[in-house]
Amino acid sequence: MSFVYLDVMIEMVLLFAKPSKPRHEASGEVMVPAKPHRRGELTRRGFLSAASGAALGLAAGGLLSGCADTTTPESPAPVDAGPGGIPLARPDQPVTLPLYDDNTGIESGLQPEAGPLLMYNWIDYVNPTLIKSFERKYGATVKITHFTSIDEAISKLTSGSVEFDVAVPGFADLPRLVAGKVVRPLNLDYIPNLKANVWPLLTDPWYDRGSRYSVPYGMLSTGISWRADKLPDFDPAKLDNPYDAFWQATDIKGKVGMLDDQRDALAWTLLGNGVRDVNTGDPALINKAGDDLTELIGLVNLKFGVNDWETLPSGALWLHQSWSGNMILAKNYLPKGTSIDTLRYWWPSEKGGVAKNDLLVTLRGGKNPVLAHLFLNHLLDSANAVENFSFTGFQQPVRGSEPDALVKAGLVPPNLRDTSLTEVQLRNALVTAPLSQSAAAVWQDAWSKVKAAA
Repeated sequence: MSFVYLDVMIEMVLLFAKPSKPRHEASGEVMVPAKPHRRGELTRRGFLSAASGAALGLAAGGLLSGCADTTTPESPAPVDAGPGGIPLARPDQPVTLPLYDDNTGIESGLQPEAGPLLMYNWIDYVNPTLIKSFERKYGATVKITHFTSIDEAISKLTSGSVEFDVAVPGFADLPRLVAGKVVRPLNLDYIPNLKANVWPLLTDPWYDRGSRYSVPYGMLSTGISWRADKLPDFDPAKLDNPYDAFWQATDIKGKVGMLDDQRDALAWTLLGNGVRDVNTGDPALINKAGDDLTELIGLVNLKFGVNDWETLPSGALWLHQSWSGNMILAKNYLPKGTSIDTLRYWWPSEKGGVAKNDLLVTLRGGKNPVLAHLFLNHLLDSANAVENFSFTGFQQPVRGSEPDALVKAGLVPPNLRDTSLTEVQLRNALVTAPLSQSAAAVWQDAWSKVKAAA
């Protein structure tokens, strides 16, 4: 077992053992920046998938074993189940999350509270105009506190040191938030837009059957971005193995970037090696992926980062592994006189590449549960979702937000159409889902060796 992984285990033990001291930390209304900061700037998703898996396995060992499970999961629990005995969900192994007698939802027909509504969110991950329209509609102020890493967010949420009403985790974090009774079960009577507007695939998602605790929020895919003016003959779709594009870029050494994200980077190399199981725990496959990434560092002087929204437009890098939403915002950072058409993005939609979505949840400690439900419903309104996309750059799985509609609305340039997903593409996509404790240790060891060589 690596020292890095041991550190994660120790951190999580301390996290869940920490006494609860409720404290108000939300402050300040939403400010509209001149240019959006990227919420991925501090490696938004590395901890989400990697350390989450470690924490899930750790919690299964007894940390949360005292939770009274009143629901039998839909599918048999795989080896190394998560906290509270919750199975590790997969698209082909959907899970119904348990309900607990001491953590119940709100009744129907209640009036919204006076607020203020307190939201815990990534930076620039909701359009300020939507906040203002919600405030006008319900006469309640919305205050947002930002976090800069999922590590920070989950630590505060699970420690009981905050009392927010709404938060934005990923689906890999949901099981431990449920087992820890941090999130409140939803009363969908207050969220009619879930059934009215959200794609059917995510009204009853594999990670939360029946939408007991969550509704979907922003989506993204992981693909290849490049500068067409710098690489006029480059087209990943024409390669026998598009995942090999980075290894073939030895003639642009120093201009190649990879996401500084454990799961996405290693999954990319697994796929390049023909391994479709991006949640594998096989040490041989994972270590081979790590060795290949280490080789790539020397071949092209590989740069790791998640600020491709900036380095690609500036010309500092010409080829990058990217999250789709980053490329939508990258067009805002092109130097004056540089055409939007210079930015390109490829994602293996036909064979199914990696894609995922974030969640909106209401928190058990929040003082405004009715208002929180209404806020979730507000964000799932079709017109609001499109308006939200115009600011965040991350598509929501809501009717009217399909790729053709976003291009027609002028929100996505035709050359970046593939940054948006259809419901069919999301259904066929691969997901970097929660890992078991043993698998997470192997992934972490491989990634540590890669980063040591960078």
